[in-house]
Amino acid sequence: MSSIKKVCHECGMPLSVGVAVCGSCGTQVGTVFSETASPPPPKKKGARRKATDAEDHYSEIDKAQERANNALILALASFFCPGIGFIMCVSAIVLSVLALRTLKKNYVEDGRGMATAGWIIGAIAVIAQIAIIVYVIKSRRLPFI
Repeated sequence: MSSIKKVCHECGMPLSVGVAVCGSCGTQVGTVFSETASPPPPKKKGARRKATDAEDHYSEIDKAQERANNALILALASFFCPGIGFIMCVSAIVLSVLALRTLKKNYVEDGRGMATAGWIIGAIAVIAQIAIIVYVIKSRRLPFI
């Protein structure tokens, strides 16, 4: 509790917080607020918005780096899953393109290598998946069986 207490300058009675007129003698206590006026709207918090913008920027970069990592993992895993691997390698290419676009826009080097590798390996995996499909159609038997 604070040792400084607000008192009326006329009668010396203690005042409640936020009153404009002393309750015992009716004197104006020197506040700029009126009891009848509505409070002003709160001011906009510009500093808080700037901090949120910085958080958004860094979370966008983190998400792009995570996409690059996932693209590389999907591209490599697509070689081991014939059939489903086609979906995996196409999604790896999409994730790597999104990650590269975001990282280039924000001038971030960390993660571009993984995104590029995911894109290249995903493209090679698409070719491999198409080759497997052509092999199955031509030979009329499933591979690895």
